[in-house]
Order: sequence, then C-alpha cells, then structure tokens
Amino acid sequence: MSKLPATLFCALALGLLSPYTSAASDMAISEDAQSTLSETEAQQIFDYAYPLVIMKISQDLMFTVPIRERSVPNHFIHFKRLAMPQNRAVVLGNRNTLYSVGWIDLSKGPVVFEIPDMGDRYYVMPLLDAWTNTFKSFGSRTTGQKAQKYFIVDSNWTGEVPEGYEKVISPTNMVWITGRIQADSPQDAVTAGKLQDAYKLMTYAQYLGGDDPFSGYQPEYEAMQVGKPVPYSLKMSAEKFYDSFFRMWSTNASPEIDSSMIQILEKAGIQRATTRSFADLSTSVQEALHAGLQTKQAKYIKDFYDGTSQTEAWIFNRERMGTWGTDFERRTYWAMWGLGANLVEDAVYGVSQLDETLTPLNGSNVYRMHFAAGELPPTSAFWSVTNYDEEGYLEANEYNRYSLGSNHPLKYNNDGSLDFYLSNIKPNIEDVNWVPAPKANFKTLLRIYWPDQKILQGEWALPPLTRVEDGE
Repeated sequence: MSKLPATLFCALALGLLSPYTSAASDMAISEDAQSTLSETEAQQIFDYAYPLVIMKISQDLMFTVPIRERSVPNHFIHFKRLAMPQNRAVVLGNRNTLYSVGWIDLSKGPVVFEIPDMGDRYYVMPLLDAWTNTFKSFGSRTTGQKAQKYFIVDSNWTGEVPEGYEKVISPTNMVWITGRIQADSPQDAVTAGKLQDAYKLMTYAQYLGGDDPFSGYQPEYEAMQVGKPVPYSLKMSAEKFYDSFFRMWSTNASPEIDSSMIQILEKAGIQRATTRSFADLSTSVQEALHAGLQTKQAKYIKDFYDGTSQTEAWIFNRERMGTWGTDFERRTYWAMWGLGANLVEDAVYGVSQLDETLTPLNGSNVYRMHFAAGELPPTSAFWSVTNYDEEGYLEANEYNRYSLGSNHPLKYNNDGSLDFYLSNIKPNIEDVNWVPAPKANFKTLLRIYWPDQKILQGEWALPPLTRVEDGE
C-alpha cells in the first residue's frame, strides 16, 4: 500500500453560526487577542479549506464553459459523449461511463431528484457534500435498477415530503451529484444518453410550478479565467483562496468531528459566523496563512507532477475513499488527483505515474501491464485502463482511442494471461492490447467498478508496470 501525505450540519439561528462557537466567542476577536499560528497549523488550515475552494471553482467552471449553454444550480449537466481531450472541467475523465453532473444548492429550499428505470445498465449516483464527503450513493449496487424518487433537504428543513418521495438530508447546502452511467462505446453512449434525459433534477419551487430561484445565479469563477481547476487552485494568492473559503464556509457548515480544527481557526480569530475577508485578519495571521499556503502549494505541485508521494509503483486505495473523516491532508490530495471519487464499494482506482522501478512513466517508452491467468480484476461490473497527461487530462491521438478494458474485445495469451501495452507510438505487436499514452510523462489509471470483496480485503494485487523493448 502506498504511503500518502498524512492528515451534522447543525444550523443555529440563521444557519450562520458554527456549532462549536459559544455565545461569548461569537463576538469578533480583537487583533490583540489573536494568537499567532504555528507553521504546522497554517498548513493544516490550507488542507482544511481546500475542498470548499476546489468545489466552488469546479462548480462555476462547469456552469461557464463556453462550449455549451451556461448553467445554474439544481439542473443536470449531461455529458453525452465519453470524455475527450478538450474536456477540462474534471481531472481523470472517464472513457467508460457518461457523466450526469448536478450541482445542488439547498439554500433556497428542497430539491427533487428522480432516477428512471435503468434496465440492466450499470450506474452509480453518489451525492457529495461541500467537503467532498460522499453521504449517499444511489445505483446498481445500493438501490437497484427500478425507478426512484428523492426529496433532498438540508437538516434545518421541517416541511412535508411529497407523496412517493424519500427524504434525503444533506450535511451542507452544496451537494454535488457525480452520476456515471455505463457506456461501452461512442455508439452505446447514444442509448445511454436516452436514460440520462430521463433523470430529473429541479428545485421544489419549480416542481410546484414556480420560477427557478437560481435563474439569476452569478458565478464567482469563469471557465475562461480559470482554465484547469487544480493548477489554478495551486497558484491562487492567499487572499483569493481564503476569501473564497470564507464565503463557502458561511453557507456550508463544518462536520461535528472537525471540532479540533475549529479550535485552531478560532484561536486565530477565524470564525464561520463572522469572518468574511482575509484582509480582516490580523497581520500575523495573514502572514502565517500566506506562508502555509505557499508551502502547501509547492508541495502539492511537486506531488501532482512528479509523483513524489509514491513509495510503490501504484497508489491503490481499498479503504475509506469518499468518507474522509479528519484526515484533511489525504482529503486534499485526492481532491487534486480525482475530485468526486466514488466510495470504495462502488469503485476503486489504481493510479500511477511511476513504473515498477519507480521511474516516471513516459510515452516515448513502451510499458507492459501483465495480468496473470485468473488474476483479472474481480468485479460485479467492469474495469478499464486509461492514460492521462501529467495534469490528469486526456491527450489527443490519431486513433481517437483513450481506454481499454473488460467491455472491449481483448486478445488473451495462450496461458489465459492478459497483457496491456502503454506507449505513445503503437507497439509492433500483432493484435496488441494497446492503450495510447501521451508523448511526455503520464499517469495511468485502472478503474474497477463494483469491486469484489477480494479486492477490498486486500487479496488481489495490481499488475506490474514493466518497461519493455518495442516488440517484446
């Protein structure tokens, strides 16, 4: 197992007060009373804040991409084509499923969500809160294939649930539905797209025949301004980063288990009820947060591009994905590597940018991924291999081919084993199982949907990535 970097919604009054803040501490703390943050505490605060910031950036980016009509909260954005190189809103885009993305805002009331009868097609619809915790997951594994109706509310809502709907309580006002529906090819995506069109997502006000209360939504970030979310977030100034965090935090409460971090923030005069601007903090706190942000950004940029966090050829997480607890550094790391990752019961991911000798993968070389006979990924759904550039995006190739897996025709060896080859130029091998790679350094991702308990219990190992000579 690779070593990674270490690390109820309780609305009070108008929903703006932290459940950990006493009446006395609700008052603004004077600069003289503020304690200087340690270097470690300042870095911890960056990790703590990062999910809210990257979620806000990612949401607004999807709303404002110039290639389609602008969107607003509480409506699905359906991606009717499998991920392509020009898709930059989410890292590690999937070539085996279509995405149906819904950014929910519960600040103006409940939201209605409906799933049609899915037949025999695999799908998963996780619901993430603003802190990137998956608090609910609908899909083939959990709720089955029949039609379903849900009424999503925040924990402060006390009204009646419409007949035929199941109430779902969200810990935060922001909810991200990261729906995936199986599509084995561009042709199959057309059929899957018809099911996407049958999903329903709208505010309760619209359900009752009223107007959309978010029709005038104004994004904080624009796609043309941001470009790629993760690189952008790792270059933000301390002022912009923390101003965005404070705005998001004011409407998305911290989980109860975060009380220790809340105490660190309050020691520095940072309170959910009152803090709205980085400029309002004391000079010493601003300097500490600025230094902590720069240190963390530099570290994560190096990790993101160089793979320095890997001590083995694969990073493979069988435990606790999507429910992060207080492991804030790990939560931040995975928000950069793959924002919106599923629960491990729904999907596991093996990701690497190093071969078995811990040398960076480079498209000028040829690599073999060897599955021994009887050692294919055990799954109740499907698995696939996809290659990405250093930043986690697909790189265009003349074959328009970006993924290979169990839902594709494969050539097996005489002994029942299976070899995949990863390289930029197609290897000189007859009927080769080839996954094209970017020209320069790249990452490879092995996705396994609905993994067997053998995987989750650590009884199955990922295949080695071996550099070979062309033709081997």
